Amino acid sequence: MPHAPFTIGAYEVTPLCDGCAPLPLSDELPGVDVDWEVERTRFPWAFPEHDRTAWAWHVHAFLIRHPGGIALVDTGIGGFGRPPFTVAGRIDEELSTAGVSPQDVDDVILTHLHADHSGAACRRDGTPRFCNARYHVHPDDWSFFAEQRTPDDFTGRFAMAAIERAGLLELDASDREVGPGLHLQHAPGHTPGHRIVRLDDGSGTLWLTGDLLHTTPQITHPSAPSEHDEEPALAARHRRELVELAAADGSTLAVSHFGRPFGRVLPDGWSSI
Repeated sequence: MPHAPFTIGAYEVTPLCDGCAPLPLSDELPGVDVDWEVERTRFPWAFPEHDRTAWAWHVHAFLIRHPGGIALVDTGIGGFGRPPFTVAGRIDEELSTAGVSPQDVDDVILTHLHADHSGAACRRDGTPRFCNARYHVHPDDWSFFAEQRTPDDFTGRFAMAAIERAGLLELDASDREVGPGLHLQHAPGHTPGHRIVRLDDGSGTLWLTGDLLHTTPQITHPSAPSEHDEEPALAARHRRELVELAAADGSTLAVSHFGRPFGRVLPDGWSSI
């Protein structure tokens, strides 16, 4: 079942969940002395119940109903789940429960092309899942994954050829509005074309963070590098800028891999909504 939606003005944002899998804590925040037991006590939803060596990696896409139509930020993993990323793509079931057909989606915004964010862009038979949508991909990611990856790697780039052939692919590098109040912003580092999304209705702001954030301690250590990033220093700079902005203006963040996706940045760290 999808999570409960978050409403901001005329916008309704519903997280769609492919599931979760335990990933090792040893891969997170290298060089930072994190008291994981304190994190576990404060955020029990962020950790598996019976594994003290792992964090709970959730996979979410975000369905946005807005005055101009329906947008989807990321698509989930599709058929790319494999150990240790053992989640099954459930985007069709999640959309159906939310009362939406893939044909209803006007815009698909892919924050980047790792498969847990783009793997369900096409169906298993290779056809575009969202046949009436424009797929927004930063051209730096489109080029990078074509040049640097193979079909066996953890990327959805190779499953998206039909989108390009069908003329549904939008490779525009500019920071821009793709729907009323729905803005794309380049925030590279995790991947070269990584983007975040700002939803602003004039009365409040919601940022969809892509993979700027993976685990809760990154809120209190935003400048720390992550082993998941292609350019750790660049990604950390964008992470720090967003966390500092959200702390200053009270913006809400929507985090793809948090078990409770919505929250705010308080002086003592993350606070779920």
